[in-house]
Amino acid sequence: MASKPAKPAPAAPAEDAPAPAKSNKLLIIIIGLLVLIIAGGAGWYFTKGHAPAAEEHAAEAHKPEPVKEPKFIPLGEKFTVNLQREEGDQYLQAGITLKIIDPELELKIKNAMPEVRSKLLFLLSSKKPSELVTSEGKAVLVEQIIAAVDSILGIESEAEVAPAAPAPAAHDEPAHGEAPHGETAPAATANAAPAAPRKPKTTGVVDVLFSDFIIQ
Repeated sequence: MASKPAKPAPAAPAEDAPAPAKSNKLLIIIIGLLVLIIAGGAGWYFTKGHAPAAEEHAAEAHKPEPVKEPKFIPLGEKFTVNLQREEGDQYLQAGITLKIIDPELELKIKNAMPEVRSKLLFLLSSKKPSELVTSEGKAVLVEQIIAAVDSILGIESEAEVAPAAPAPAAHDEPAHGEAPHGETAPAATANAAPAAPRKPKTTGVVDVLFSDFIIQ
């Protein structure tokens, strides 16, 4: 008998077609995750990472300047001057110390000490005893000393010297409470309003201290 022809071997199953699609999806997912991770890291860096530096700069911008310690400059020996005559010869003996904030002024004051003492001697000797016995009179003297020393140092003084009271206007008729012509009016006892406190100085001589203040 003739042998039957051999059956052809069954064809090998074709490779799974969806496999390439799954690989592409996996690659896309991985890339997407990487993008998210990178974006998240960048966002954290620009928000959280820079926050301390920004806060530090803001704190430095609002940080107050350190307070300078004041320095006290004694003007050497006590000043002894004859005052303007009122009820006999009287003199003033005063020890004066200047208070400054800018430390660079110390050397300038010491270099100009002869001129400072000379100018203050003239200032003190121009005073009457009655001008110096009250606290208001001493306060005016302090402002005048500050202005004098600032002028020598070439600094525009912030000191405010109390102006002299204006003279009363002349009237033909006596004002209310005024004595008629030919009669002596009683001594005036008007209470002057206290001077407003001086604004604290920040340049030049900021204050004057008296170690001694004796009128004899």
